[in-house]
Amino acid sequence: MRPSKHPDTRDRPADPPAEWHIASILVHLRPERSPEVRAAVATLGDVEVHAEERGRMVVTVEGPHEGRIADRMTAIHLMPGVMSAVMVFHHAEPLAARTAEEAGPAQL
Repeated sequence: MRPSKHPDTRDRPADPPAEWHIASILVHLRPERSPEVRAAVATLGDVEVHAEERGRMVVTVEGPHEGRIADRMTAIHLMPGVMSAVMVFHHAEPLAARTAEEAGPAQL
């Protein structure tokens, strides 16, 4: 059997991330389900609820690639009580810039 031109990459370790992504998601939900949705969102990794008011929730997601953002948005959208989850902002920056920023100013 000849090897495929496009090998299955699921079993290979991923390359180290070159970028860091952050996105904000506006979630519309049934107000009476708010505590349940907030608790379910809290179980997701790389996700934080920033604001919540009358059936709306603003959530940020961070991760090493766009797929992480999409996975979290889909998971939120499929939660009971959620009517929609829509990305309203997405930013990516080189991981090197993020690492330098987290290190803080150089010591003199």
